[in-house]
Amino acid sequence: MVGGSCGKVYDLSGADWQPDAPPSDSVFNREIQVLNLGARLPAGHVPADDGDAMFFSLEKFSSVAIGYRSTDRWDVAFSGSFRSTLSANNGSKSGFGYGTSAVGGMVVLEKRFDEVTEIPGDSQFQYPGESGLDDQGAFGAPLGHIFYTFGGNPLRPEINKNLENPDPAVQAEANKYVHLLYCLSQTMVDTFKNVRVLRPRTIIFKTAKGNFAKLETQSLYDGVMNPLQMKRDRSVIMPAYSFRYVVVPASERRFGFMVTRPRLTVKL
Repeated sequence: MVGGSCGKVYDLSGADWQPDAPPSDSVFNREIQVLNLGARLPAGHVPADDGDAMFFSLEKFSSVAIGYRSTDRWDVAFSGSFRSTLSANNGSKSGFGYGTSAVGGMVVLEKRFDEVTEIPGDSQFQYPGESGLDDQGAFGAPLGHIFYTFGGNPLRPEINKNLENPDPAVQAEANKYVHLLYCLSQTMVDTFKNVRVLRPRTIIFKTAKGNFAKLETQSLYDGVMNPLQMKRDRSVIMPAYSFRYVVVPASERRFGFMVTRPRLTVKL
């Protein structure tokens, strides 16, 4: 809800209501790498609790203030425990963007990011859709994007064996590798291929304005991209999302050969 005073527009949370600018064509047909979303959000962008969400615009490669929740300015919502649930922005369905003009949706593919070149048919999209913990790990559901290890770590048997080590220091270090959240990226799948055969996930988003993006989540740990280095540590902020994606115009409906612009890295 918005109000006005002496020509100034603001929302009821007190944030200035800024005019929306159209996305630049430079966002299309390039790989965009986002690093550490959530670690250092600006004022007005921080969710109040797990029931609230963190919002991101794929077309403007930036976080979005929570005051714009009921608008078409964002494409992906990160919500729930540790922001592990991703959903799209759709104004006609129950969700964070309900009641807006947003037309977003999503579909999760069991494919490597680099191998996804086609956009699925409209009937395969869920509106707004959601993806969280995957059933390849603990407490998951089909076609999630995160592998949760729970009380041990089946992917790190060399560390798991130290959970009952008589040396308190060794045991304490091993405990840093339990209750981990691994994104099912192609790098993660390749890293642990000799321990367990895992299926990667690529998420196709229809943006709030009707374009398309393929997205791969990579890490929830601030500054850590290597799955072997991921652990629970007071010095590491989490959740802090790193992910990569490619956006194409709705008229193209195809990835791959159209990625012609240089890669863009966005540090948040």
